[in-house]
Amino acid sequence: MHKTILLTGGAGFVGSNLALFLKRDFPATKVIVLDNLKRRGSELNIERFKKENIVYVHGDLRNPEDIANTGPFDLLIDCAAEPSVMSGYQGNTQYVVNTNLNGTVNCLEVLKNYKADLIFLSSSRVYPFQKINALKYKESNTRFDFERNQAITGVSELGISEAFPLDGARTLYGATKLASELMIEEYCDMFGLKAIINRCGVLTGPWQFGKIDQGIIVLWLAKHFYKSTLSYIGFEGSGKQVRDILHIEDLYSLLKIQIQNFNQHSGKKGHSANCK
Repeated sequence: MHKTILLTGGAGFVGSNLALFLKRDFPATKVIVLDNLKRRGSELNIERFKKENIVYVHGDLRNPEDIANTGPFDLLIDCAAEPSVMSGYQGNTQYVVNTNLNGTVNCLEVLKNYKADLIFLSSSRVYPFQKINALKYKESNTRFDFERNQAITGVSELGISEAFPLDGARTLYGATKLASELMIEEYCDMFGLKAIINRCGVLTGPWQFGKIDQGIIVLWLAKHFYKSTLSYIGFEGSGKQVRDILHIEDLYSLLKIQIQNFNQHSGKKGHSANCK
């Protein structure tokens, strides 16, 4: 078992939950979270960390010194990201590139020095949206389903797999995540690092501060609770688009298996949730 685990983006929805779960299940392990608290609401997790003896460090992974100043660690779980698929569309493209791609490279440089392991949380958005939209589907009363026979590999009635072709546009957010995956593979090959990449779908659970472009399930629940209105866009507003939703505790169950059997899973990519 790793002795010290650092979670970048550790005060966000995913990172904070994972940090608390890890400390609960592995109390002898030192858990450190690094976060710049850019996301509104993330500051509320600091008191939760104190109660569970989790070390919080204010810092930004765009600054490699901030990562190194957390002290030696032997596992890094990279939860930090500008997670919105709309990021960059209304300007400020540099922030998403600097955070999602350059931030990953900064993490890899520190990992190289510490000879530490990496679990990288990527995204199902790495798959090109034009290819997905061109797939054959059938419409029922409540949803769209993929047809069995498709002209493209990596897709079935169960969803999209890692074999789905990756050429094409995928949003700037998705591109930075895919580029990070490629950089991780190169660093592992060049410097003998060990890493696991998980392509996550839509995640949800407690302590998620949802908004229109990210955390949509919590936003829906809040809209219903406060009797506000919802807008259904795409496919003529039919509301028949289907996405698998993964609870944060289920993602942690996967990561716990990977951490306890790291060498067995290192070098592999996997879905924590397929997208339909």
